[in-house]
Amino acid sequence: MDTDSDDKLEWLVFYRFDQVNQQGPVAAMVYDVAAAPGQLPVVFPYKLRTPNQTYLAQGAPKVDMVEVLPETGGTPRKELVFSTPMELAFFRVNGSGVNWPSDDPPLYRCIGFFRSDGGVAFDPNSLQVTVTSRAGYERSQLVTRYYYKAELTPDVEGYFITGTTTLVSPSGSQVDFSGGIPSDVLDTPYPEKIVLAFYRTLGKLDAKPTILDYLTAQAATDFMGGKLKFGSSFPLDQIKLATVKELSYYPTQEDTPATQVNVKVVFTSAADKKSPLTEVHWLLIRDQSRWKMDITQP
Repeated sequence: MDTDSDDKLEWLVFYRFDQVNQQGPVAAMVYDVAAAPGQLPVVFPYKLRTPNQTYLAQGAPKVDMVEVLPETGGTPRKELVFSTPMELAFFRVNGSGVNWPSDDPPLYRCIGFFRSDGGVAFDPNSLQVTVTSRAGYERSQLVTRYYYKAELTPDVEGYFITGTTTLVSPSGSQVDFSGGIPSDVLDTPYPEKIVLAFYRTLGKLDAKPTILDYLTAQAATDFMGGKLKFGSSFPLDQIKLATVKELSYYPTQEDTPATQVNVKVVFTSAADKKSPLTEVHWLLIRDQSRWKMDITQP
């Protein structure tokens, strides 16, 4: 494949190391025909260096050529993108070194590297990377999704701070269900799932369960009457969606009658205006063996 956008084919080679039973981490190199002035061409190896010499992937990755960063001049070049369900790596070509038999400085420079057991994904249209983490919510199997956008500025190259292998800060994040709201969520033993489902359902008129299903009878009456304080500064009919940024809870047992769940949430209006980050403390009670959101507390 053409890995450096010079309209000539290169050889991309994957290899395993530290193998056990023919399994082991994967690294990669690019071989290209190169020649210095007055010398015969040679097939020269170019390393694909990842941050801190970490391995590229646990298995053979998918490879794509995507224009992640705009070229400021010279030959338009696409970036090498390696992806697996749990890893993403981006490499940019140093255009001045193409077809030159030297890898110092590196011809292929890593401009983004992501790894997460919860999964990673790349949208080649928006250039957004989504990193999913299960840390902190193992009990209820919720996840936090972090979003990263590629940039090319004096301070940022790709997804790294310029001149480093430090990731830029996420452009956004949210606490979410790993695969959508469960169909039987009302029967969950985990009150934090009820609260998250409530906020995920705001703005969705055809949602099943409905927004009222997560509330006690009194809270549902207050909600419909506009008296329930759930954190939004927008009127109910103007809420487009609610994004839970943080969620915390107290351990519960099968016989726990009531508990508290805390959320930090941002609301988006139908006019795409965003509210400030708002913290809400919910009291939940058991109602016929189901957790129900009752009132908010200071």
